Amino acid sequence: MKRKLIFLNLLLAGLTVAAGWKLRQQYLADRQLTMTVRRNPVKPEPAPPAVAIPKPDPFTGVNYADVAQKNLFAKDRNPNVIVDVVAPPPPKKMPPLPILSGVMGLPSGMTALMAEKAGASTHGVHVGETIGDFKLIAISREAVSFEWDGKRIDKKLEELVDHPAAPEAPVAANPANAAAAAPPAAPAPKNQATIGDNMKACQSGDKTPAGTVVDGYRNVREATPFGEACRWIKVN
Repeated sequence: MKRKLIFLNLLLAGLTVAAGWKLRQQYLADRQLTMTVRRNPVKPEPAPPAVAIPKPDPFTGVNYADVAQKNLFAKDRNPNVIVDVVAPPPPKKMPPLPILSGVMGLPSGMTALMAEKAGASTHGVHVGETIGDFKLIAISREAVSFEWDGKRIDKKLEELVDHPAAPEAPVAANPANAAAAAPPAAPAPKNQATIGDNMKACQSGDKTPAGTVVDGYRNVREATPFGEACRWIKVN
């Protein structure tokens, strides 16, 4: 037992001596490096040449317009107010003009015999009166004027007259009897009174069937409050 203790003490003593020697060697190496560095100091490199800082451009408000335009509190980042453009309503469509049967000069003034539409009754209309959606504002022997939706509408007499289609002549079964079946010749409207540029009045007792064409004029007949109205209208 005593021998083992002696052996352990010797071993520890040897390790202590070895560690001390190792530390001594490290110390000497560090000291040698320090002396070497002190003998050979590192020369500092020269500083780079100074470069002048460029002078900033003068302040200009235009250069910062984009900052002002992109508003942080606007969803579209734009200060322009977007106005919703409402499409204008479609233009109002003018109804058909009244149908003219004739014009009469009475002591109370000029009177136009008109119907509101085809198939309606004909009655006399004076200046200032309305017929349908139209107001009659002027009458002459050549033209009439209406007011509709704040607009003035001027029309010649022949433009307002309803031109009925000419009836088709019946086909005779026997050509030999065609001459006998033909109606008597109508009186020519050459010397009859002229109502307008393309219209003439019928003579008293004129029984020409409606739609008959004579000398370039077609006979037109319509029922009015004053009886049957007859006139001759030039065929275009």
